[in-house]
Amino acid sequence: MGGGAEVVVVRIKEGPCPGDALCVSIGGVVPRRGVAVPDGDYLVVMSPAVVQAVNVREVAKRFKCVICVGPSTAVAVGGCVVPREYTSYGVARLIKALTPGRTIVLRSSAGNDVLKSLIPDVVEVPVYDVVIDEAKLREAVQIAASARALVLTSSAAAEAVARRLDLSDKLVVAIGAVTSKKLAELAVPHIVAEEATIEGSVKTAWRYLRKK
Repeated sequence: MGGGAEVVVVRIKEGPCPGDALCVSIGGVVPRRGVAVPDGDYLVVMSPAVVQAVNVREVAKRFKCVICVGPSTAVAVGGCVVPREYTSYGVARLIKALTPGRTIVLRSSAGNDVLKSLIPDVVEVPVYDVVIDEAKLREAVQIAASARALVLTSSAAAEAVARRLDLSDKLVVAIGAVTSKKLAELAVPHIVAEEATIEGSVKTAWRYLRKK
């Protein structure tokens, strides 16, 4: 990884990166084996990483609707509905508009309880674990230190970086409402991306930088 980028994206795992930013990974995901997925009406897939642990296409046959959070998740899963907002809040709004039913959520063990707090009859199934690599994190913090803007793509990434780097002189962009909540808890001033994707977050960062 190189340094000197004006916009740095800190993410847990490797993945595609916009050309006008530098993306750094600080860890990875470890699939859980032998995960049992209970029956329900709505199946929510929170991340593309879910498909590493679960045969989603096979499991989906037992549900009347599959909801994928974000375009990359939809590509990994196929044949699913994508909410307008790519967050737990967007999923909740979508499900509230549908016939009441049991919702099964496939997600990271580091997930939050937002869906449970917003809609009834939700069962969350952790299918993979998030692992922070300390060596990668140290390198990411060094790179982020020289950036003008920092995009944080999850609450785990936000907490890991904010506890190791003074962010007071940077434009900090939260990818979505859940990450924003974590940054608020950490007392980190920030803005929230208009679209909860890495591409959308980078666009937001550049828009604000160009205003300065």
